[in-house]
Amino acid sequence: MAQCTAVKRSGDRCTLPAVGKQGVCWAHDPKNAEQRRRRASKGGRGKASREIKDLKKQLQDLVQDVLEGRVDRSDAVVVNQILNTRARLIELERKIREQEELAERIAQLEAETGAGNRWGA
Repeated sequence: MAQCTAVKRSGDRCTLPAVGKQGVCWAHDPKNAEQRRRRASKGGRGKASREIKDLKKQLQDLVQDVLEGRVDRSDAVVVNQILNTRARLIELERKIREQEELAERIAQLEAETGAGNRWGA
């Protein structure tokens, strides 16, 4: 299999195998620019981590406020339910992002190996 003809930002030649007629790998193929952009924008994986830290802090504050009598217990129950809902949404977003990344990786591998038609795609 031929080597990609693209040159990386470092000035080194790309070492990935070329796919298709253009002589470039999936990562350097202009038709994949949108997918590469989406992947790069997902670099904000720290967002979920920050959200979890925020939730934990809010829960700690809520516990302290209830224990010290600043927040009524019935109000704390409702706030806790809302925080649980946010936690489930964070987990759902993580799972969706993971599935999208896996689907993109599978598509990339199929494109590189020419296996896309094997599954009726």
